[in-house]
Amino acid sequence: MSTTVIKNKQFAAGAAFRVFGTGLDVDRITRELGLSPDHRHRKGEADPAKRPYPHDMWSLSSPLASDSDLDVHIAWLRERLLDRRDYILSLMNDFKVDIYCWKNCFTEQSSLMLSSTALEFFTELNLDLGVSLLYLPPEHDAEGSDLLRKSLET
Repeated sequence: MSTTVIKNKQFAAGAAFRVFGTGLDVDRITRELGLSPDHRHRKGEADPAKRPYPHDMWSLSSPLASDSDLDVHIAWLRERLLDRRDYILSLMNDFKVDIYCWKNCFTEQSSLMLSSTALEFFTELNLDLGVSLLYLPPEHDAEGSDLLRKSLET
């Protein structure tokens, strides 16, 4: 991606619903949620750096454009996951469940605003809200792809 395009872009954002731990039945999660993960791995499989993953993971990222507000990515996940709330809460008995949110800023000043509906989603799933915020100078690519990729695969 060219530097000119990045200079005109003020931010990139995204969100992913993740379940991880040891002994995940990733096929059952897929069936129960009625959704296919965009990333999954097993403990011991090699990550992109050829190191073994420390746990199993099932992850579903919002496919929306990264120039969409974080609120929009969260709403996309909410529409697909909220009706499976009881199953998601049951997963928390044995596994770590979170929604990984990120926002990369390409200007020195930026803000993070979330709607009450987005915030309510975290409460409905009994999840803490955490957002990875990065300021990336224009010489980085628009997604901060190396940092994002590493974060999503942990």
